[in-house]
Amino acid sequence: MLIDRRKALTALTCTAATALAYPAWSQDNRDIYNFVSAFPPGSGADVLVRFWSQKLTPIIPGPIVVANKPGAMGFLAAEYTARSKPDGHTIFVHAGTSIAGNMHVFKNPPFDVTKDLRVAATLSRHSYMLVAGKNAPYKNLQELTAALRSKGDKATYGTSNTSSFLIGELYKQKANLKVVNVNYRTSADWINDLNSGALDFAIVDSIAGLGVARQGTWRLIAIGSGTRMASTPDLPTFAESGYPGIDVVSWWGALVPSTTPEPIVETIRGWFNKAVQSPDTTEFLKASGNDVYSASPEEAAGLLAATAAQWKTFVEIAKIEKI
Repeated sequence: MLIDRRKALTALTCTAATALAYPAWSQDNRDIYNFVSAFPPGSGADVLVRFWSQKLTPIIPGPIVVANKPGAMGFLAAEYTARSKPDGHTIFVHAGTSIAGNMHVFKNPPFDVTKDLRVAATLSRHSYMLVAGKNAPYKNLQELTAALRSKGDKATYGTSNTSSFLIGELYKQKANLKVVNVNYRTSADWINDLNSGALDFAIVDSIAGLGVARQGTWRLIAIGSGTRMASTPDLPTFAESGYPGIDVVSWWGALVPSTTPEPIVETIRGWFNKAVQSPDTTEFLKASGNDVYSASPEEAAGLLAATAAQWKTFVEIAKIEKI
């Protein structure tokens, strides 16, 4: 299912919200709501942040502004949110999996994600895709693996976030490869290297992966989930290609400072849940490689801690050296 161009353009536009009944915890119905994005404007995952800002424009009682704060594998945006005023006006729309995983990837995390942030709502689930340039000589994972083995430590692959880094390292270990990881600030920074052949492959979020592949620039090789995703049923997993044990699925959520009062969190949860239940939301998410994910308040409350614990195991299994 292709993303309608008009919908995509609409998702990239932040419009002023219509006035609705305003919560008791705010004094000014013209207060701005900041949706924090850990990606540069116009990048693959940034489109998803802007989609949510567009969907919530008729729901949230104030104008929404997307604040782009890329860098440090999402930690800059996460820390900005954690240090912000806990009044519900700063909402980090991001892959909570990556942020929780960072706790075990960085040697000295600047703050504790599990203590300084909380999940107000969950939105979707997706995995990351292994992609190659359209002119690459391999068309499946078996052919890629053979090519990488022949190149030894001259082979390289690109990543720009924690989840893609983990999947790459797990693949490297299970296939007994010497391929070298090149970590970029954002996925946009490695596109030219992949297209030119300077990188043998890259691992990218499903939004960017599907979007560019549909333009004919990239070739989709495999997905990092344990089983095929409902949104990308034709894309094989690593396990199907002979490398079982790779099952990295990310969830997206709306995160706020941990000290945000419960009534505010409940209000934000209600806003996002209303948007998630819209039929065109399901359609858009499916077109971007995402499956709808609505966790209960109880599940959401422990999600960051549970994800961080899971990633501790992932990092140990993949023998990832902390950065």
